[in-house]
Amino acid sequence: MGESNANIPSGNRSRAARPSITVRIQEAIAARKQSEWSDCPPLYDVIDPDALDRLFVPTQTGTGRQGTVTFQYCGYQVTVNSDRTVDLDPINADES
Repeated sequence: MGESNANIPSGNRSRAARPSITVRIQEAIAARKQSEWSDCPPLYDVIDPDALDRLFVPTQTGTGRQGTVTFQYCGYQVTVNSDRTVDLDPINADES
């Protein structure tokens, strides 16, 4: 998923080789829960993963986009930032 760069011009490889935001969400939840990603329902049941990946792609002029997207998923309030970082806050106050 976005890892291959065989047919991408060399100037665009660094952008294409970055993991998708979906992968970043998977990794963050798996690390937090110390469990397999498969324990969560499909992300597309909550949000369109392709649209989420496209949301913070730089503009045609190369300018970065600003903002955040927040949604609930797999027991967390997930916030995706424009710098492609993912923040997780447990929905259940007892969870750390």
